[in-house]
Amino acid sequence: MIHLLWTLAVSGVVLALGLSLLLRWLGAAGLPAPCAVPASAPRGCEVSRRELLHVFSAALLFRLTVFLAVAALACLVLYPGTGLSWATDIWKKWDAWHYVGLAELGYTGYWEDGRPLFLVFFPLYPWLVRLVCPLTGHNTMAAGLMVSFLCYSAGCVYLYRLAAWELGKGAARRTVLFLSLFPYAFFFGGVMTEGLFLLTTAAALWHIRCHCWWRAGMWGVLAAMTRMHGLLLIGAAGAELVESLGKFDGRAILRRLPAVLLPATGSLVYLGLNAAVAGGPFAFTVMQEHWSQGFCWISDTLWYVLQNALSYYDEAIRVQIWIPTLLLFAAFFPLLWYARKRFRSMYTLYAFAYLVLNYSLSWLLSAGRYLSCALPFFLFAAGLTEKRPRLTALLAGGMGVGFLANLWCYLLGGQIM
Repeated sequence: MIHLLWTLAVSGVVLALGLSLLLRWLGAAGLPAPCAVPASAPRGCEVSRRELLHVFSAALLFRLTVFLAVAALACLVLYPGTGLSWATDIWKKWDAWHYVGLAELGYTGYWEDGRPLFLVFFPLYPWLVRLVCPLTGHNTMAAGLMVSFLCYSAGCVYLYRLAAWELGKGAARRTVLFLSLFPYAFFFGGVMTEGLFLLTTAAALWHIRCHCWWRAGMWGVLAAMTRMHGLLLIGAAGAELVESLGKFDGRAILRRLPAVLLPATGSLVYLGLNAAVAGGPFAFTVMQEHWSQGFCWISDTLWYVLQNALSYYDEAIRVQIWIPTLLLFAAFFPLLWYARKRFRSMYTLYAFAYLVLNYSLSWLLSAGRYLSCALPFFLFAAGLTEKRPRLTALLAGGMGVGFLANLWCYLLGGQIM
């Protein structure tokens, strides 16, 4: 009975928010829908190339500072006398092992138990790492870190530009600050896909907002080759297209539809890879069972997350995985509720779909890492803290403490993944 009431309550609240966002979009598109709110106009400004270069430089400097601090810690404290290789190898944890293996051996050479289990990892990141390897003397870890550093820095540029256009330069600085200090943001500097997905998603959202549909579509292709969630950019582009027209103009929509749907090409590349390696385009759905992964309705996901947060048998896993997973949803969902009438539908609908899909997994171990790329939420946080310096300091300080605590736990081999 308790589980049934939980399912009804959680599903009802989630669906109510989703319906509210949808009706708001329909109203902005010219339909007589309840909850209609006029589309918000940009309150900010364009940013000069010089300032964008400063953003890129600051972001890259931040990444290098974290890397050097971790390298010093690894070589001098954690593993003294073992050589400088630990400066990079300290980051070879969890999925990083598999990205290195895919970059070095490819999808046909990196198997386990006689099966291509690692087809669940999307191809763009390991392909880029392999491409960069000659520049690092074929040091795959160094190549992976280089790709992540540069993608993170360029992604911050696009996010800053987008936030400055919507809310102004002050909010843009807060947006990038919150993104960079998010408790799981250290993954942007690891051998993971976070930096690349940040870049491709931020660039796509910027071009969607500028109505440069083909450029947005091309970045969407790259995002869809990085993660399955890249397909959500189709929805963001469609929402912005209709909202910008102010009506459902069939001819105008049809002319832009090929560009809007272009990110699906990235998914087709991934399906083709599955077919070439395993003989079927949906082989990844079988391989992901190895990680006990599949779809699970959001109320059921939150139910087992709650149960594990309260009573999981391993105290370390309970504290490092399940409690943060529950707290993150408790923070992100109200933030989206706050934003529902204050931001354009391309942001709110994308944020809703991104949050719900990430919390609809049968064994959610990496919620924090996934949410580090939930870019509209950092824009919402910047809006929430407008003219609230104490709240800004509290939020940034709290996230900074979480960043350092999670990074320390990760470096020591904790269950931060």
